[in-house]
Amino acid sequence: MSESLNLRLKAREILVSPSHEELEIVVNHLFKRKESKEYQTSSALYDLFVSDFPDCLALKLLQVYQSSSSGVTRFRSIYQLSETLTALRNRNFKLSIDSLYEIKRVLITCLTRQDTKESDIKIFRRIVSCVAYNVLDLHKDEWDELGDCIVLLAVADKEHVKAFHVFLELPPVYEEFIKKVLKIMLDKAKEVLVNPEENGVDDWSLALQTLVKLGIQFFNTGMKQDVIKNIMRSQLLNILQSAKKLVEMGEEKFLVRGLEDFQRFLSRDMNLYNYTKEQCHFVSTFVSEIGNVREVGTLTKEIVRKINMLFTRQPQGTQDHEAEFVRDWYGHLKDLSALEVLEIFASSDLEDRSREIAIRRVNVLLSDHADIAEMRELQPLLIYCLEEEETSEDMFKVLGQVVNHVAYELFKHQDVTWYALRNYIASSETEFERAVYIFQCLTMPLEDEEFVIPVIEVLLPEISKRLKPPTELLVDNSCWVLAFTGAFFAAIHLIEVSSYAKAVKEIAHKMIDSVRKLVERGMEVGVVRRAFRDVEIIVKKQMSWYGTSEYKLIKSLLWRLYTIKGMKWESKIVLWRINVIVERGVNEMVKELPENEFDWLNLTNVVVE
Repeated sequence: MSESLNLRLKAREILVSPSHEELEIVVNHLFKRKESKEYQTSSALYDLFVSDFPDCLALKLLQVYQSSSSGVTRFRSIYQLSETLTALRNRNFKLSIDSLYEIKRVLITCLTRQDTKESDIKIFRRIVSCVAYNVLDLHKDEWDELGDCIVLLAVADKEHVKAFHVFLELPPVYEEFIKKVLKIMLDKAKEVLVNPEENGVDDWSLALQTLVKLGIQFFNTGMKQDVIKNIMRSQLLNILQSAKKLVEMGEEKFLVRGLEDFQRFLSRDMNLYNYTKEQCHFVSTFVSEIGNVREVGTLTKEIVRKINMLFTRQPQGTQDHEAEFVRDWYGHLKDLSALEVLEIFASSDLEDRSREIAIRRVNVLLSDHADIAEMRELQPLLIYCLEEEETSEDMFKVLGQVVNHVAYELFKHQDVTWYALRNYIASSETEFERAVYIFQCLTMPLEDEEFVIPVIEVLLPEISKRLKPPTELLVDNSCWVLAFTGAFFAAIHLIEVSSYAKAVKEIAHKMIDSVRKLVERGMEVGVVRRAFRDVEIIVKKQMSWYGTSEYKLIKSLLWRLYTIKGMKWESKIVLWRINVIVERGVNEMVKELPENEFDWLNLTNVVVE
């Protein structure tokens, strides 16, 4: 009892404090691993904030956003506020009129700040919706300052998208509010729609959503039907001309994606505000006109049909919080550099969901561009991440792809060996599976013997030992699979190193013998075939640099594997696919079939005992 009282007193103390530091700590701890003590303590405190001091909490979270210098903390503060206000709204909880006065003021300030990013505005739009619901629906009050804010954003240079976002999730508003924002919103929506190629699909869809939302709001204000029709008729014409223009430009996929975004918006808005029959008819008619444009194809007509299906279904009361978090968090990360996102991933006490999205974002960023200076900055942090034991298997796989991007650019632009990566792979402290996986991720030709030879000298004995075929089908035979693909990877990189000719011969024959024994034991499905598919992936990534020696090695290896007696057709199909990939991808000038046993292993001029 006393512990509960102390926690409640602590919660009150945090919220009444003029400082925001303790609340920042609580919010950040909510994104740690759930089994951690910090998360559990902060979760208990936050539950008390919500149950006992929701008004004060809402204001303080907005103030955290205002005052914090950390972009991650700012994101977390408004995300938590969005989730909290949504939950309170679902319970019909009413914020006090006094607290709303301050909340509205601070919220407007946050919306109009120049450094408020669009990714933040996407979260703020839900907060605005909840606050507006309290003001307009529960307290039957007006919020003229919000209308002024929307106009201010709309007229500001390149800020009209923020105005769209703020407007889109509003509850039914009063006529004076609509009159205040109507002209500027119509003008800005038209500007986007008539130039789709300049504004992009996201903004185009937002403009479409805004026009439809304006129409929905017209019905709520009690405006005359003929007035509504006159206003919306010209807007519909702009949309139809835009759709026709996109199709004529060969950009129907743009149109379809924009309509898919519109479908998601409409589904949420209908569920939130329970559209009337008149509103449903208005939207259906509006969208159907797009499907009736003569130039549009079946893809557009299909998405129009799906949108119209929304009006025949029962409202869905559930909300996908997981998907919402993923969208919001990814949107926040989109504004950061690869180094900044990797630093977030390196926070190993962060919960896995946030870390996985972060490392996937780094991979996307490095796939899109290559900046050698940035790659050098990433090097030490990547090694730190590789050494982190808490990283899950799925995240580690993506991390391997990131390492490959960085290694490729470094090996291409400078002659300096990446010793830290070499030492990580070759270290006795690195798990065999992780070492081999990272080694295999390096898809470029490893011509630097200072890098590749020390690595293979360490890995090859372990690979050879683990190629011993398992005697029974285990739940996880990934160790043998990694040994097989690691053996292939090593052979490819050593085939032209004369001092390793004997090692290549031994490992190649061991691969074949191991597969033969597994086939005899009937263990193809979970082991052999999986290894073949992994080799297929490796070959796809490497084949652009294969020369004659690599070509001979693969062709002969495939042939010897293919002729193993008893191998099932499904396994042979994978080998056939690898052969097709090699034939199509390797330069014709280097293709040369092996003449004999020694030639395929590049042993013609090497004496091997």
